[in-house]
Amino acid sequence: MAGIGFQLKKIVRENSFLSRVKAYAFSSIVIVGPMALCIFIIASAQFFLTMLGTPQQEKELFLAGTEYSFIFSQLLTGFFTMFLSRYLADQIYSKNENFVLSSLFGMIAICMFIAVICGLVFYIPSPLSWEFKLVSYLFFIELIIIWLQSVYISALQEYKKIILGFLLGTTISFTAFFISFKILGFHSAIASFICMDIGFFVILLSFFREIKKLFPVNNKQYFNFLHYVDKYPSLLFIGFFYMVGLYGHSLIIWFANAQQGALEKLIGKTFITAPVYDVPVFYAYLSILPAMVMFVVSTETNFYEKYKTYYSRILGAFSYNEINAAKRDMFKVLQRELTVIMEFQVVFSLAALVLGINLLPEIGLKSEQINTFILITIGNTFFILMFIMMLLLLYFDDRKGSLSVISIYTGSNLLLTYLFVNTDQLGMSCLISAFIGFSVAIARLSHYMKNLDYYTFCSQPLVVKQRKSLFQRFIKRVN
Repeated sequence: MAGIGFQLKKIVRENSFLSRVKAYAFSSIVIVGPMALCIFIIASAQFFLTMLGTPQQEKELFLAGTEYSFIFSQLLTGFFTMFLSRYLADQIYSKNENFVLSSLFGMIAICMFIAVICGLVFYIPSPLSWEFKLVSYLFFIELIIIWLQSVYISALQEYKKIILGFLLGTTISFTAFFISFKILGFHSAIASFICMDIGFFVILLSFFREIKKLFPVNNKQYFNFLHYVDKYPSLLFIGFFYMVGLYGHSLIIWFANAQQGALEKLIGKTFITAPVYDVPVFYAYLSILPAMVMFVVSTETNFYEKYKTYYSRILGAFSYNEINAAKRDMFKVLQRELTVIMEFQVVFSLAALVLGINLLPEIGLKSEQINTFILITIGNTFFILMFIMMLLLLYFDDRKGSLSVISIYTGSNLLLTYLFVNTDQLGMSCLISAFIGFSVAIARLSHYMKNLDYYTFCSQPLVVKQRKSLFQRFIKRVN
């Protein structure tokens, strides 16, 4: 939040309707830009392949390869992004910006090492051609780097350059598609992946350039951030459980042999997918993106100022009454912003349901898929509100509470998906688990707010013990 918050406050300070629009546009680019771009380019490639009469096998291979790259790159990086965000914010706050660029290189190195192992294990037994394996693996690697860069992009204040980077990459991908499909006559899955690899590589380089401009010093302490694994281990698991909660139910559907294989599809003797389930899940997930953008804008422009005032008064020479007044103001704004976000998400979800029920049958979705879409869209309303409250708990450094919320949601989601896997109510697990997680999040946030004085003044250790990092020797050696 360190960089995006500064930029949002600067934009909103103009106090006009246009400034609010700019704030939401900027947040959209930073929060959902990489994911939206990926979806847009993949959908466009699918459209071109269909228009040119590409064999169904090639289209399915391309879609399955991108789907696996998208999901597993997020699962891999999701384990690290929460604690990496905390490390980045702390370095910016404490003016230790010399550690920022090196941490990005170190994190990429760790993820690349894991990705190589995953790629070898997955592709060695596959009968697919080595050309397809290479170009799809490159796409997987590019996505990993872009997801990691997204953590650092939030600190950038040159949002116009971020937009230009996206536009340049997208334009190059479309140009490559046109040359490959129309001029050269290549419209295979391999050609599609090459076109996407080129565009995403340009985006990746543009992000590197902007990050390096903001954080020019590389102190070569590439793995110094691993100290935070000892300091904040819960953040690793919060990020991991979040990603598993997002995608775990799909993986269970893929691999559980539901209905004797009626849902599953084996593509290229390599990729197991379940299009009957995956397609409505994809459309349902689009309904949560606006709430995330709204949360960032409202939190950074309204709540954070009251939050900062409250803790500044605690740290400064203020009376108890002045501190209490700041706390009441903070609670009032928090309650107001949460209410607005909840109302907005409910209205948006209802609109998404109306549009989905009327439009999705037009593009070939069957009645059972529409039912899945309805259940998961309703579930996603509870899910995104739960996630927002989980992030608010992290604002107050309630890592235990945040971990309990996301772990209960993820555990119940995986268990219920397994129980519902042989029924015709596949989306019911997401709805029930999201409601459970939402209820736990409300209870925890309410409890924490009621006892904020205790957690602020009484729960802190009187003496901070300096523990020797488990990674200290490793960090020293690899640096």
